[in-house]
Amino acid sequence: MRDTVRLVTAVLVFSITGTVQASKYGSVEPIANPAVIDTTPLRNQPLRIREAFASRLLQCGIVSHVVDTLTATGAISTINDLNTHFAVGAGGFAGDTNPAYVYTVLDKGPNAASTDDVRVLTDSLGYVLSQGSAFLLDSDDLTSLDFAANYIVLNFKTPPPIRVSAALFKTVGGIDKNLFETDSSGYTQFGRAYLSLQSDVSDEEFIAGYVQAAAIFGVEYTPRVNGVPSLFQGGAAFPGNDWVVNPGGEGYLARIPVRSHRALARIRAFHLQVTQEVLRRLEKDHRRAADAVISFDCR
Repeated sequence: MRDTVRLVTAVLVFSITGTVQASKYGSVEPIANPAVIDTTPLRNQPLRIREAFASRLLQCGIVSHVVDTLTATGAISTINDLNTHFAVGAGGFAGDTNPAYVYTVLDKGPNAASTDDVRVLTDSLGYVLSQGSAFLLDSDDLTSLDFAANYIVLNFKTPPPIRVSAALFKTVGGIDKNLFETDSSGYTQFGRAYLSLQSDVSDEEFIAGYVQAAAIFGVEYTPRVNGVPSLFQGGAAFPGNDWVVNPGGEGYLARIPVRSHRALARIRAFHLQVTQEVLRRLEKDHRRAADAVISFDCR
């Protein structure tokens, strides 16, 4: 249990669009876990190159194919284009920033997506993209996911490029390395919002570090309760799979309806094939990395 201090914790609802509405937020990275494929040559590329790879995959429909498959097989029924939005954004852990598929899901109102469907979607993306773990946050419900979590949101005026989010993350570490060097630390960018879970430090240390970072970057720190910097509180989860112990993705598949497994495996095979093709191209001519990561066919 984190330190209890005399600060008001805000159990609030926020939206990256500025509209007050309850939402869930998810993030899954597109570069396969090193335990599945040695993706070091791709992971070592500059952020802009990795971002280009992620954008090309999204353009090829890697995410929409997962949603369509889950819908067609009856694994989900409430996820649609009206309540769920995907984009390539930034995600960071332990000081490093990577491109990620970030998504916002409306979970209240007449067109709400169910928590169960959001979980299945996240597990399916984690499986298809061969990730060690994915990220989920419920902005205001402490009980809907696996554990309660404190977090803050830094708001840019407009959605920043991934490189700017990465620079902010480095600034945070320069202020206090404990803010991103613990197992619970990390951030994800949703539109103009930079969202960071509280690392394993006191409330006071976490808030002070991010208030300072916000001032340096000229961005808005939230929440503030009666003018006092505070913390949001919601529910979070890191669904995942240990690819060394379960090389077939059994950790994810156990939580995904069996009727979807075969179709998802085909999408995963495409992702692994594309990744291997990109790695071969990088090995052949690393000087043309920008071309190597986007030259694969969408098939």
